[in-house]
Amino acid sequence: LWITARSVVHRLRSSWHHSRIISYLVCMDMQTKTQRRLNALLQWFYARRCLASPTAPKDRRALQRRVRSGSIVMPYKGHYIGAEEWNKLSYAERIIWSLRSVCRRYQGIVLCGPSAAAVHGFTTSLKTQRYVHIAVSKRSQAGRHGFIFAHYYKDPPPTCEIDGMLVTDAMQTMMDCGRTLDFVNAFEICSMGLRKCGFANKALQGFVGRKRRLWGIVRARFVAECADPLCENGGEAVAVATIIELGYKQPQTQVTFTSPLDGREIRGDFCWERDDGSLVVGELDGRRKYTDPAMTNGAEISEVIMREKDRESELNMLQIPVVRFQMEHVRKREPLRQRLEASRIPHDSNVWRSPFAGFRCVAY
Repeated sequence: LWITARSVVHRLRSSWHHSRIISYLVCMDMQTKTQRRLNALLQWFYARRCLASPTAPKDRRALQRRVRSGSIVMPYKGHYIGAEEWNKLSYAERIIWSLRSVCRRYQGIVLCGPSAAAVHGFTTSLKTQRYVHIAVSKRSQAGRHGFIFAHYYKDPPPTCEIDGMLVTDAMQTMMDCGRTLDFVNAFEICSMGLRKCGFANKALQGFVGRKRRLWGIVRARFVAECADPLCENGGEAVAVATIIELGYKQPQTQVTFTSPLDGREIRGDFCWERDDGSLVVGELDGRRKYTDPAMTNGAEISEVIMREKDRESELNMLQIPVVRFQMEHVRKREPLRQRLEASRIPHDSNVWRSPFAGFRCVAY
């Protein structure tokens, strides 16, 4: 009896181990099939340059598990992309892919504000893209709905289609950003918008000036008055806006001087005239200035630095001092203020006119 019982137990144990192995193999096969299905799904959306937005609950659950493990990124709720693919995209591409996927999912929506600015190419700042901003014609639809921020328009705004996405046109977009964003981001978007579209500053001033009884229009007029299309990039625009907010006189941008050595034109990023009539040139140093082929014309970093040194020497020969600062100084503000103060940059006596005092931006 004891031998018989032992053989029965042995058989039961063997069958239990066998069932565990079978269950494990079935589970592995199911995981492989799920992964193949998800890979096909992701590739289908990648071919259309947008994030995956699956409709099947099992696919959403599977992707959500992978979000927790870190292999999948979810920029907006219900929109997924592989972490490796996401890291390959530039900031501008990340924004456009995300917005394109939302427009694909919600057919017929009109992007406005900072979302439209990104599609127009006026900004590549991820900071302002926390929400997807859309225009709605019913007041009851306005407000935040998850990652969607709906803005009420009494009259339908002028629109255009860019890369398959319906957005408010350039002037409307710049005005809306001036109304709803903080001064620095609004200034950057409007300055880059004017530069990209080839518009003069007065064009935006005229467009905004014709608007009446519109929330935030006073801020939009102030931004339109200050916006500078001569800023060559977003970094320069952010620096100018920060200088204005610190209470200093707005600098002239891209001012040209004549070299005392060979008579060629040399430019400074920013230029101020002190109260005594003397000039000061400001130079913004950023990594892109030395690494981006579009800005270096293919030259080596050492060659770019040497050209910078030569240009600064030539400005000094003209008795024009140069104050250099970095984007880190601009972001922290106090290091920038110290440099401007030490260089005797004149203060703006009309700084009190800014309507942004006490304004709290809720658009991102």
